[in-house]
Amino acid sequence: MCGRFGLLSPSEISERFALVAQLSFDARYNATPTQRMPVVIEDGVRKVEAMRWGYEPRWLKEKPGGKPLINARADKLTSAPTFRDALRDHRVIIPASHYVEWKRDGNRKTPYVFRLKDGGLFGFAGLWFEEGGERRFVVITTDPNDLTSPIHNRMPAMLLREYEDEWLDPDQSEMDRLTSLLGPYPAGEMEAYAVSARINSAGNDSADLLDRVA
Repeated sequence: MCGRFGLLSPSEISERFALVAQLSFDARYNATPTQRMPVVIEDGVRKVEAMRWGYEPRWLKEKPGGKPLINARADKLTSAPTFRDALRDHRVIIPASHYVEWKRDGNRKTPYVFRLKDGGLFGFAGLWFEEGGERRFVVITTDPNDLTSPIHNRMPAMLLREYEDEWLDPDQSEMDRLTSLLGPYPAGEMEAYAVSARINSAGNDSADLLDRVA
């Protein structure tokens, strides 16, 4: 599951993802579901637009206590009606600087920040949907790499740079090929470290949330 991530350098999105235009976004250190975040989409031209994180399909709205979907499992995309059409027609990249997962130890859960060793931007593979007059996105998850597996049994599908163009290409609709792009990111290019439990609160969103703790 991926339920928190951050974007420290929104101004770098245009150059990093070869966009023709750039919107203005504030840095986010602790983005949470239901918030609007910049998303890269290829719709005639490659551009960035704000979409809301989380999608609530009709069948979920009819379930008592149902919460919006924020993730989609890579291994279920072609079999789940909710995601199959979006995989073919509505793919996006969600720019990020880091994401957060929690390691469970008994009743205690310790948050860990995961990022690239060079501190650069990367992109989650995602899908978008229309709901309530606006576009919404979900983050695709995949099997964990060796860095992630001691902490969590899933990780977001971070696209290799050489796969990003193909993922966004509207002419690419071969399901098997698309799902083959969604494997675990190389663990050797990433790092993880524990951070303060203050990041657990959706109301906290400051740079010091990313400070390492012993």
